[in-house]
Amino acid sequence: MKLAFKKPISSRLSAIAGVTFVVVFLVIIINIYINKKNLALSGILNQLAFEIRLSQTMAKEVFLNNYQNSSNFDELNREIELFEEKFNALYYRHSATDFFWLDKKNAKKLFEDLRSQWQILSNSIQSYQIATASLHNNKKFLFQNNKKLLDMSDTIVKEMLQANLSQEEINTAGKQRMLSQRILYQLVVYSVNHDASVYQDFLKCFEKYNAVILSFYTRPTYKHNKSLYRAIVANYDFWQEYAMNIRQVIANQDAVFESLQRTNVYGTLLTQNLKKLYEIYEISSFKTEWVFNIFQYVAVTMVLLVIFGLFFTTFWVKKQIKNFVNYFKDMSANSTSSIQIDENTELAQAKRNIDDFIHRVQKTKESSLLAKQLGEQIHNEILEISSHIKAHLEEKNFSQEQKEEIQKQISMSEYIAIQSSDELINITRKLEKLSDSMDKSICIYNNCLLCKENNDKKPQS
Repeated sequence: MKLAFKKPISSRLSAIAGVTFVVVFLVIIINIYINKKNLALSGILNQLAFEIRLSQTMAKEVFLNNYQNSSNFDELNREIELFEEKFNALYYRHSATDFFWLDKKNAKKLFEDLRSQWQILSNSIQSYQIATASLHNNKKFLFQNNKKLLDMSDTIVKEMLQANLSQEEINTAGKQRMLSQRILYQLVVYSVNHDASVYQDFLKCFEKYNAVILSFYTRPTYKHNKSLYRAIVANYDFWQEYAMNIRQVIANQDAVFESLQRTNVYGTLLTQNLKKLYEIYEISSFKTEWVFNIFQYVAVTMVLLVIFGLFFTTFWVKKQIKNFVNYFKDMSANSTSSIQIDENTELAQAKRNIDDFIHRVQKTKESSLLAKQLGEQIHNEILEISSHIKAHLEEKNFSQEQKEEIQKQISMSEYIAIQSSDELINITRKLEKLSDSMDKSICIYNNCLLCKENNDKKPQS
């Protein structure tokens, strides 16, 4: 495997380090992100499940309260306050629909539907509480004062008997007393079953009683009997208050019945939509968890590939260094080597530089030897020429001064030749020392690498 890098060893090491960092960074960031989303979805699902239970509990609490004819709404108010707090926290949460694989359009629509349904349900429960509290007070007044109304009706009958009125008038007063009991009985029955026929009977009795007491109150002949008329006035005045409470009972009972119907309808709708919203978030949570599980396998695969790349690069670098060491071992032993080093590596570049340096040293050494030979040759030729000139100097007719001048120049040439030869010899010796030093350095370096390799092999064996 060869990579098209200018400096493969350093580039591959840098590349594998960069890939390792990127892979680890991505695995950590994606894991944190998916875990965060999964935890948020789990929190919303728990909140929705709690609200579903609360919506069912509130509806049951309303009907149970009505069945028990209770006006204690502490538990119901606590549940309403808790539901509204939880729902508002979820409704106004900006990231409530910021999830992958979530049906955002339906989720937002359900949130809006739930909010409007909750407003209607909350108002219905509040109307039920107000009507029930008022109804409880009205019924309490009616039950507590029913005997009083009966006694007042009985007093009128007694006063009529004492006044020796006609039997028809006495019978009418007796029917009035009976109507007061029938009114209360039919009111209680209607409050329980809301039967239309019972309500019609109640209404007839109520109108008859009201007509009788009004006729007694407005008949002029009864005003002449003071005790009878006082009894009639007292009964008539009390009946106005009693009738007002009866009318309020009817109105409040209708309000309660209507509130219960709306509570049933919108409580059911609220629960159903909460369940639909729960299903939407549950699907998103399932898909997110599925992706998270799949990503774990992908992350493991990526990490294994990075580890494989690390091992591969390590073995490849070790091989290149081993070839580099073996190459120079062969070079130190045989001056040549058949070991091939990858030409794209820094080690190959180092080998080429060292070979070039050794080649230059070798050429310099050869040049110095050639210079030494040339210097000795020049020295010998100058000596030969000087001897030849000296031998023929006596044969020529030169004056003494000319001979001395010629002898002086010959001596000067010999001196210069000797000096030049000595300098060339010194340069040659220094170059030979440099070559020997380089050979020793390469030998010591190869021995150190060989010792290190042997030490590495000992622990493995």
